[in-house]
Amino acid sequence: IMVLPERIGMALKTGIGKEKKAAVTEEVVQIVTFHVGEEEYGLDIGSVAEVIRPFKITPLPRMPEFVEGVINLRGSIIPIVDMRRRFELATAGSDPKKVRMMITRGAVSGEQGAGHRLLGLLVDGVREVLTVPKKQIEAAPEAARGTNADFVIGMGKMGDRLIILLDITRILNREERAALAEAGDGNA
Repeated sequence: IMVLPERIGMALKTGIGKEKKAAVTEEVVQIVTFHVGEEEYGLDIGSVAEVIRPFKITPLPRMPEFVEGVINLRGSIIPIVDMRRRFELATAGSDPKKVRMMITRGAVSGEQGAGHRLLGLLVDGVREVLTVPKKQIEAAPEAARGTNADFVIGMGKMGDRLIILLDITRILNREERAALAEAGDGNA
């Protein structure tokens, strides 16, 4: 009879039995999910400044083919990347009523330490903000991490959904960032 209380006391001192508390404080990430073609993608919520309806894009000469041009959003000149073209998907098939521009931070850095500049992503639709436990995120398969797709950083599993997680800082390679920064110098 005396052994039982001693075991309970020992469990409290060693932390045994605290599993419920640990489950409540598990690490999670919040992602904004969106569609490009048939696939669902996600970006860390911290890299998304806002989501807007598309409006007039001014084309820029000599840009990579997936750069649609720039927009003037409340006085800021923001380059727009068509994610269908970036992912080399067919351009037809998006519902114009659902197409959105995701204005993101961190993809294009200013050279003078001016902080992070904005980049717009043209996507087929924005779905929702999800809280995903880190244990449900796996590294991207080797096949998905080639030179032309190093922006894929992982796969989030939410029930039967598989969400391709992207790193906004890798959406553009060094040359593409430099070209956009150069084009934006006269417009910002």
